[in-house]
Amino acid sequence: MTGNDVLFYGSSPWDETWLTEHYLSEALSRQGRVLFVDPAFSVLTVLKRHRGARAVRGVVELLARPTRTEGSVTVVRTSSLPKKEDPRVRRVSAPWRRAQVARAVRSAGLDVGLVVTAAAFDDSTWIPPGAVKVAIVKDWLEAGAHLTGLPAQVIRERQRRTWEVADVVCAISTRLVDRLAEEGVDARLLRHGALSDRFGPAAAQRVPEALANLPRPLVGAVGRVDSRWDYAALGEVAERNPGGSVLLIGPVSPRVDRAELDGLLRRPNVHLLPPVPNTELPAWVEALDCSTVPYVDDPWQQFASPLKIWDYLRAGTPTAATGCPALGEFPDGLVHFSLPSRDLPKLVEAALAEPAGSREARRAYAAANTWDDRARRLREIARDAR
Repeated sequence: MTGNDVLFYGSSPWDETWLTEHYLSEALSRQGRVLFVDPAFSVLTVLKRHRGARAVRGVVELLARPTRTEGSVTVVRTSSLPKKEDPRVRRVSAPWRRAQVARAVRSAGLDVGLVVTAAAFDDSTWIPPGAVKVAIVKDWLEAGAHLTGLPAQVIRERQRRTWEVADVVCAISTRLVDRLAEEGVDARLLRHGALSDRFGPAAAQRVPEALANLPRPLVGAVGRVDSRWDYAALGEVAERNPGGSVLLIGPVSPRVDRAELDGLLRRPNVHLLPPVPNTELPAWVEALDCSTVPYVDDPWQQFASPLKIWDYLRAGTPTAATGCPALGEFPDGLVHFSLPSRDLPKLVEAALAEPAGSREARRAYAAANTWDDRARRLREIARDAR
């Protein structure tokens, strides 16, 4: 690589729920400077959220001061013309967006040797000469087109273009590595990781006030509440633990089946709680008696690797998980796993029956597999690609 600095294109804004690219960018920033590029926004986005003078101020501020510092990471928000998903608009906006990123790199005085995308390499992606290009594949997006709102063919074309441009492709699960091989792509495995101790202690957190008075055992699922979850299985968990509490912690997707979700929420011991900031999440997870990943077994989950499992491991919480094969790849005893989501109730029973002191093995595993380790591995992969 020419320089040590990193240009990282995200698939989600920095100030929203953290994904793979956010954690990797933060860890990479401990080894060199990082410029994180938010997905392009259009002025209509701001105008839809606000009205009158506030909307005007919001647009002016974003256009006048697109770059900001978030901890050790520099973040730039680029602009696009309205209807940014329209192919014609994307083509017209592409040179403008490239210029915005190039200007941000120059203003920050970066010497970029590594360009990483968790989104796509396309006409709007600015890449400095000589930089190594790495694409990170987090999901098999075609299988989850119904969750993205984009046609599967559009997703496939963007993916293919990205793989062709990249010097190296990384995938976050072995299933994804194998699936990419079927497409003729030789991908490197780059698993997710756990937060390091600089984000605060993994244990001995104070029980959050919202959980302190709820009947135990506390069985919780953290994350976006959407069609990936098996609400019938969660309902059976609630039925088998009438004296305890089943918690759904996170934002509700607008595409969720409201009839299924509302049916679950009618149970007196099931509670829907709002999203928890990343800085507060460890205390919430540690307070649970059992954490769950209640996913259905469908094509989308076959290739996924949920980030939340690493929060569970770091806290040491006994964990029951279904639907996602990657969750069955951990060492024995760390995750109670079965592919069919109908098995969730018995997995929860096994997790709740764990002996005292069982949390330490999970904490030790998480401490040995942090995002800092993944960032170092990513740099090694990039160096080998030269």
